Amino acid sequence: MKTHGAASPAPPRRHRWWSRVAAAVAATLAIGMLGAVPAEAATVDTNAWYALVNRNSGKALDVYDVSTADGARVSQWTRNDGTNQQWQFVDSGGGFYRLKARHSGKVLDVADASTADGAAIQQWADHNGANQQFRLADSDAGHVRLINRNSGKAVEVQGASTADGGNVVQYTDWGGANQQWQMIKLSSGGGGCGSAPTLASGTHTIQSGGKSRSFILRVPANYDNSHRYRLIFAFHWRGGTAGDVASGGTSGNAWSYYGQQEQSNNGAILVAPQGLGNGWANSDGEDVTFVDDMIRRIEGGLCVNTAQRFATGFSWGGGMSYALACSRANVFRAVAVISGGQISGCSGGTQPTAYFGIHGISDNVLTIAQGRSLRDKFVANNGCTPQSPREPAPGSRTHITTTYSGCRAGYPVQWAAFDGGHIPGPVDGSPNESGVATWTKAEIWRFFAQFQ
Repeated sequence: MKTHGAASPAPPRRHRWWSRVAAAVAATLAIGMLGAVPAEAATVDTNAWYALVNRNSGKALDVYDVSTADGARVSQWTRNDGTNQQWQFVDSGGGFYRLKARHSGKVLDVADASTADGAAIQQWADHNGANQQFRLADSDAGHVRLINRNSGKAVEVQGASTADGGNVVQYTDWGGANQQWQMIKLSSGGGGCGSAPTLASGTHTIQSGGKSRSFILRVPANYDNSHRYRLIFAFHWRGGTAGDVASGGTSGNAWSYYGQQEQSNNGAILVAPQGLGNGWANSDGEDVTFVDDMIRRIEGGLCVNTAQRFATGFSWGGGMSYALACSRANVFRAVAVISGGQISGCSGGTQPTAYFGIHGISDNVLTIAQGRSLRDKFVANNGCTPQSPREPAPGSRTHITTTYSGCRAGYPVQWAAFDGGHIPGPVDGSPNESGVATWTKAEIWRFFAQFQ
C-alpha cells in the first residue's frame, strides 16, 4: 500500500482584533430587535451541556488552547463541540447561573470583578462570586444575552470580530448581534442521548464543504440510548476504501475497523470515512471539516461520550489521524497512527493529545524516521521526557512497545516499533501480516480503553 504527499499544513491560530467601528454594523442589523418585547428567558437544563454560538460570527464560546489554568482567555472559535466549548449552567439562585467549562471544571469570570467596558472574560475556579454569575436576557430568534450580575454588562465578541480567536469581553448591553448567543443543547452525552436513534449501521452520505461525502457506520448490537459510547474513526490507506476498512478485507470481522470492532465488543460506535480520490489530501482542511460534519451528524443521532472520541488509520489514514491530533486536539481524546507520515497536514499542532505511534523499522514507503517525527511532536506537546525507545533488530520478527515517562497526566505517548515494512497487521514470528493474528489491534484498543 503506497501513499504520497498532501497539501501543506494550514496556518496556525492567529489573533486578530477589529475596531469597535465594526460593531456599529451589527448594531444597525439589530436595531429592529431593540424595541421588541422580549419573550420569556430561555429555559435552562442544569444537567445538560451547551454550545454557545455567537449570532454575529457563527463561532462558539471557547476556552483558548484548551487551557485548564485560572485566568485562561475565553475567545470564539469555529464550533467543534470540543469539551472546551461545552458549558453547563450551574444555578446560583435568583435567576443567575455560573457557566462551567466541561474540560476544566472552571467557570466564566469577569477578570478582577471589573465593571469597566472591555474587561476580559476568562475562566477561573468556581467561588460563586457575583462576577461569575450571569442571567439570560432574551433577544429575538431564540438568542440570549449573558448579563453579569456584578457589572450589569453583557458578554460580547470584541469589535464584532468574525475571526477564530476573537476576544470575548464584557460591554454595556446594547443588544448587538455580537452580544447575542444561541444555546445549543448537547445533552449530558451528546445530542442523541436519551432519544431514539436516528442513525443505523450502514453507509451514510452528507454534504461537507459543498461536496457529497460518505462514511460507513457500525452501531453496536443492542444499542442503548442511555449509554454514552466511545466513537472511533478508522481511516483507510491510499487507494483503499471505507468498505475495505469496514469489512476487514480478507481477514473479515477480525480486522474490521483495524480490529476495533472485535476488540470493542459492542462498546463503541465505529466510523469508516471515505476519502476523496481514495486518499486524504485534506486540501484547505476539507477532510478535517468533513470529520467535524460527521461528528455533528453522528452525535445528533446517537449517544456518544464526547470526551471519548478516537482516530486510527494506516499509511495515509495514519497521516489523517495525525492531522486530527494536530488540529482537533480538543475534540479527539487519543489517536493511533499506523505507519503514518505528515502527509495530510498539521494545522495547529501545539496542544496535547494522547498519541500511539506504530511503525516498521524497514518501511520503505513512509520511513520510520517519519513516524518518529510524528511521535516526537506529541512527546513535546504532552510534556513527556524525551528518549530514544528501543526498537527490534532486523530479522528478529518481534515488536517492542514503549510507554514514555513524565507525560502530562492524561496525555500518554506510546511507541511500538516492529521488524517489518509498510504493513498494518504485523505478526510476531512471521514475515507475513494477518488481521486475525496481529498484535496491533489489541494494543490500540488497550491504549484507547484506558481513558474512562
